[in-house]
Amino acid sequence: MTAQNKRAQQRAETRQTILDAAVEAFASLGYDGTNFREITQRCNADRPLILYHFKNKENLWKAAAELVEQRFTAQFEQFYQPDKQTFTSDRERIGFLMSAFIDALVTVPAYGQILLREGASEGPRMEWLARHFVPTAALSTQLDNPDILHRVQKTILRDILASVMVSFVTLGPLMDRSLALVTGNSKAGIHPLQPEAKQAFINYLLAMVFIDS
Repeated sequence: MTAQNKRAQQRAETRQTILDAAVEAFASLGYDGTNFREITQRCNADRPLILYHFKNKENLWKAAAELVEQRFTAQFEQFYQPDKQTFTSDRERIGFLMSAFIDALVTVPAYGQILLREGASEGPRMEWLARHFVPTAALSTQLDNPDILHRVQKTILRDILASVMVSFVTLGPLMDRSLALVTGNSKAGIHPLQPEAKQAFINYLLAMVFIDS
């Protein structure tokens, strides 16, 4: 490796280290709660070095959000491969899509965390999320029943389903602990990582989709 290539590799590695630290900070603290000091503590890169790579905080946030979106999409597409499945009904197909979406949310928790933090108020970051944070495969599902297809793709139900799944996974541990305290148990059994809880949740969502069927 030449000296020039080695320097380029070092710059790329430094940039990635900063970006990974930024993802952690923005996901856990939000844009407004994150400052350069927080990021430097997570990656040991000083502020001038961060600015050298990303120019400003807004650019850093966009780069971090883009990385999270790429990671989430890659995981979703890994879980959601309908061509390798045999479905006997639209209900099974949609349930499979929901399961893949939830699994991707669990695998890339920063996705849901950033959505909940930055999607709650209008502004440039919410606008960016609206344009970039929906996996294309999730919107291109083909169903046999055109009425059901319209319902899950072109009505407010689509947004209800997506937002509920994001909230369920992101806030699931909190909800589980809260219910456990109320009932006096160590666990409530609704944690999204538990297969029984996940399937029960999907069944509730499917009931919303097929309420008239």
